[in-house]
Amino acid sequence: MFSFGRDGPGANRMAPRKVGWFALRPGVTSRVVGVFLLALMIAGTTTPALAIWPFSRAETTETVPDPVRYTLDIQVVGGNRSLDRALRNASSLYSRRRTPTSGLVGLLARSREDIGALTGVLYQHARYAGEVTVLIEGRPTQSWSPFDPVGPQPVPVVIEVVVGAQFLFGRVDAGPLPPGVTLQDLDIAPGELAESGRVVDAEDRIVGGWRMAGHPLASAGETEIVADHATRTLDVSIWVDPGPVADFGRVDVVGGEGVNHNLIIGRAGIRPGELYSPKATRKAEERLRDLGVFESVRVVPGEQLDPDGTIPVEIIVSERKRRVVGAGVNYSNTEGAGIEVFWAHRNLWGGAESLRLSAQVSNLFDDDFDEPDFRVAGRFRKPGVFDPMTDFTLRTEAFRETTDAYRVTTAEAEAGLTRAFTDTVSGEAHVEIERTRTEDAIPEEDYLTTTLTGAIDWDRRDNRLDPSRGFHLHVEAAPAYEFLHGKPFATFSKDFAIYRAVDSERRFVLAGRVAAATLTVDNVRDVPANRRLYAGGAGSVRGYGYQNIGPRNKKGDHIGGRSNFAVSGEVRYRVSEALGLVAFVDAGNAYRDMIPDIGDLKVGVGGGIRYVTPVGPLRVDLAFPLDPGRDDPSFALYVGLGQAF
Repeated sequence: MFSFGRDGPGANRMAPRKVGWFALRPGVTSRVVGVFLLALMIAGTTTPALAIWPFSRAETTETVPDPVRYTLDIQVVGGNRSLDRALRNASSLYSRRRTPTSGLVGLLARSREDIGALTGVLYQHARYAGEVTVLIEGRPTQSWSPFDPVGPQPVPVVIEVVVGAQFLFGRVDAGPLPPGVTLQDLDIAPGELAESGRVVDAEDRIVGGWRMAGHPLASAGETEIVADHATRTLDVSIWVDPGPVADFGRVDVVGGEGVNHNLIIGRAGIRPGELYSPKATRKAEERLRDLGVFESVRVVPGEQLDPDGTIPVEIIVSERKRRVVGAGVNYSNTEGAGIEVFWAHRNLWGGAESLRLSAQVSNLFDDDFDEPDFRVAGRFRKPGVFDPMTDFTLRTEAFRETTDAYRVTTAEAEAGLTRAFTDTVSGEAHVEIERTRTEDAIPEEDYLTTTLTGAIDWDRRDNRLDPSRGFHLHVEAAPAYEFLHGKPFATFSKDFAIYRAVDSERRFVLAGRVAAATLTVDNVRDVPANRRLYAGGAGSVRGYGYQNIGPRNKKGDHIGGRSNFAVSGEVRYRVSEALGLVAFVDAGNAYRDMIPDIGDLKVGVGGGIRYVTPVGPLRVDLAFPLDPGRDDPSFALYVGLGQAF
């Protein structure tokens, strides 16, 4: 996450580095820009195929034999702004108008392609009486021969579209329908707008409904569509062959020779003898991708049943390169300028075992710190230790971390188990030992802490990075013992988020989140500063400084609290397939007592945009604190991948 802002009321201008936002000062700007440009140079030299928008542009040249250039005029009769835009976007003549065609043959090919594509757009808008004509030098496309001579270039081309009236569904027959599905559910009932996409979607939903009911060979039969121009109605008949009910049968693996096939089959979780379900195959693909060892994963049911009446399944996988080495230069609001190098192996011994070693130095070029922060880490993961769904992890790490609230130097080791109990419920347990030296508002202290952490995760979201329905609950308990002070304590936390789309197309989504934690200790000095509880910043109360909300001592320095609470609400609106808008309100605080006082909350408001990418929405949020305090910005901008929660 990257965030930045400007000085707000009460900000300490002698300490421009604010955790949770970004402030430049004289003498630092040039260093930051230098580091940023260096990162772009490294990216450009190490990965020449990578284009970093907006700092690079892919330039291509196309050599066209016998080039024919043309001008284009699109004339639409009876349309509207939305339909006109859809027609233009579907036109190959329009989208490639700056690229000449290869002779008259190429121009005729584009023209015929446009006639079909634009007619399809009219059908999508229920315009079955529409007409599309392409004129080349004033003559219709069908009157031209590929051997006819063309006049002077650029050749004039005109697309004429007569939109026509909209049609409604007339007589509709569809069946057999799967259990619980009606024509009204399919949006093709008589009298409704007869958009062609509704017919296609209805056919897919009928076939998909039968497959969800355990019919793996369900397929679409003949679909008959008749447009009655006199009544402006569309009669539709959809027939589907449900096929037989079948259980899962044998499971075979294709590809992935370097990975244990028993692990692949077990991790997929497809159990012979259970009723076929496409949901089970989708979850199998998701679980196998999560191993991190495969480039691609497909779980494909057979085209026919085996003699025993079961449906065979093929798991088709392609293994990724096993070793990867990388390096990066970055600037972060929390760690300053930094350099990181890492080495990773994705499949050590054929069981998808992974090992990652990394080293990072941060807070470089920062005059406020005489020593940079660092982090050296190693992480090992072994899937399927007791059964296919249980993973073992081992982690060692040494680091120095500096925030506005504290500075800690830590060495720690952790071992744990993670298990998926069902498709939506997982749990983890791990033990950690940590040696920490803390420098903060409380005098410097040393700590030696052992922690046993247990957690349950219940995830019913339809999409982890961009959910539109469902909920996510994470509950964690972490009892610990601090040896140097002889103090037992525990941290308990809960994080709950819920999502609900308010329209059938899921363009409007309401999202809410409640998070709280408590630390069972009499004196916060008995635990390391990084174990105390704070609020503010991304993931908490946007608009405020990172960890800048909560208890302070008489000097105004952070000391951390024994509890915290945060609540957030968002209204998300998808403007198009690629762009979304968000409005949000966050509230929260951290407290001296173990029981949060939810009546005493700091509030932040703001909005943002979401740009959809193949790996999740790119998030840009602008937030404003309604009650800024010391060291809080007057606004903050956050950039990240995925929704805020």
